[in-house]
Amino acid sequence: MRWVDSLGYLASVLVFLTFYMRGMVALRVIALCSNFAFLSYAGVLHLVPILLLHGALIPVNIRRLACALQDQRVQLNSSAPGA
Repeated sequence: MRWVDSLGYLASVLVFLTFYMRGMVALRVIALCSNFAFLSYAGVLHLVPILLLHGALIPVNIRRLACALQDQRVQLNSSAPGA
């Protein structure tokens, strides 16, 4: 097996793991890792559709991660004593 194949399998496993995530923050972090793994894989093999897809998904996942982190902070602050 070539190293690039291993990279493709890693990216696929990361996508699979997102379906097991319960928390939104963990899901988005793993999704971003899979996006970068797929970008690396697609870049080496010159797979333009995969490059475009995961390149487009990165800003979406970053935005959703930022929102999830903000929601998490709001929940923590509202559950603090005296809030």
